[in-house]
Amino acid sequence: MFFKATAIILAGGKSSRMGRDKSLLSTNDIPLISKIAAQLEGHFSEIIISANDLEKYRFLHLPVIPDLEAGKGPLMGIYSALLRSRHEINFVVACDIPDLDMQYVRELLQEAKEHQIVVPVWSDGRLEPLFAVYKKSVAGHIKELLDADRRKIRLLFDSVDVKYVPLPDEGKWYRNLNTMEDYQNYIKQ
Repeated sequence: MFFKATAIILAGGKSSRMGRDKSLLSTNDIPLISKIAAQLEGHFSEIIISANDLEKYRFLHLPVIPDLEAGKGPLMGIYSALLRSRHEINFVVACDIPDLDMQYVRELLQEAKEHQIVVPVWSDGRLEPLFAVYKKSVAGHIKELLDADRRKIRLLFDSVDVKYVPLPDEGKWYRNLNTMEDYQNYIKQ
């Protein structure tokens, strides 16, 4: 299964809740970001890293796209990467989501043919905007929000066509490693 789309790994966060750089945490002796990139390889015609430290990720041999303006959060990272992407359809994944269900990613990408953004949703209504598909055509809407200093990703959903797709099996495979406790529990598995 090969997608004529771009995968964007967001790695520009401060990792404040973790206390250290999440993207470089070790999983089976490889950095977390390497594990994510390896799962995306062979599925996407382009993979890029959204991060401000160009040297840190040189070992991945992937393009690293810095934010056009530093300190503006993940919405700026998404915006900057969308502008550099070669494709209209872009799968965005945070660098702290170690396991990807590629069948589910395929479903998200399929839905993107008819919608501008496709976002996973939990049964309790929580959204996963950093494991979602964004069309390049939403960049203008993002710029308007950023220009108004409105940086919450969810604000974008009010002005574009969004499809919400339930996480299968209530996301048994889905992990988001925000804290050291999350990471240690993941490693124990």
